[in-house]
Amino acid sequence: MSDQFTAHRTDHVLYLHWARGAEITLPLAVEAARILEGLAGGEILPLIVVMGGIDGVAIRARMGMNAYRGFARVALVGDGPVDEVLAGFAHASATSTHYFTSESQALAWIRDSGDDSEESAA
Repeated sequence: MSDQFTAHRTDHVLYLHWARGAEITLPLAVEAARILEGLAGGEILPLIVVMGGIDGVAIRARMGMNAYRGFARVALVGDGPVDEVLAGFAHASATSTHYFTSESQALAWIRDSGDDSEESAA
């Protein structure tokens, strides 16, 4: 696994934690997606992405992430306004994706799979 992220699965939820200062490139995003696919074991699971303090997301990585349909829904968790701006690319995602400033709020939204109208949407 890369030193730029960690990934794990707990209770039918996938987690991806990006390292502070990470610059997410397309090859790095593909590496993370492959690891998450392995953890999912063929299931379509929700994903919580902790992205607080990343330095950026390359345009090709954004395009790839938005086109990918391997997750039930995606919660992006950041530290505040800068991370929310960085997460803005998710508006074009094919998967229901929302931004949160707390992992507990993200998990609550992930578990409440019937409601996609969260106010703090990315």
